[in-house]
Amino acid sequence: MRMQSGISLLNLPASSVLVPVVETRPRFVQALETPAVRAILLRHCNLFEFKALVERAHRNGYALYVNMDHIDGVNADYAGLRHLATHFHIRGVISSHPKVMVLAHELGLEAIQRIFAVDSTGLEMALESVDRGVVDMLDFTPAHVVPYIMPALRPTLDLPYMASGLLYGANQLRAVLASGVRAVAVTRLDQWLPVISACSSSAETH
Repeated sequence: MRMQSGISLLNLPASSVLVPVVETRPRFVQALETPAVRAILLRHCNLFEFKALVERAHRNGYALYVNMDHIDGVNADYAGLRHLATHFHIRGVISSHPKVMVLAHELGLEAIQRIFAVDSTGLEMALESVDRGVVDMLDFTPAHVVPYIMPALRPTLDLPYMASGLLYGANQLRAVLASGVRAVAVTRLDQWLPVISACSSSAETH
């Protein structure tokens, strides 16, 4: 695992574990104007249309990540990732493809491999594809299954992990947070921020 200075999905403070998934300009602006946000995940968008917002995020110390499986205008190859690193100040990339993880590692980007936990066979195969020499973090989806799979995985899971997708209520988010995730990627930031605030307030009173 590479160690870099500055904000990262690997070292987010408890108050900033929610990572907004940004697909539109209004969502990007909302993320930048939310004090608790320190990392942003970009997907289903054209980064070239967000250049000014990307520069603003970089100037203000945000950690930017790109889902390379769902991004427009950039190929998931060495040249594409190098362009992201050089011109868009990307901190890391997320992908379910091991080849992308290798390229990210070679370029000094954080490599976050997405793991689809839809059934036990798929989960096992996805974990077997993880090269721990290049992958920095795992992203388990759907998020709500994480509390159920972690007891069995934790004894042998030697990588930090996050969760994303398909959260349906505050209790699910609390359970995911209690499972040891470093971050939770969400599309509706305003829906989940009150839960994080409540958790933080509860922790301060104990």
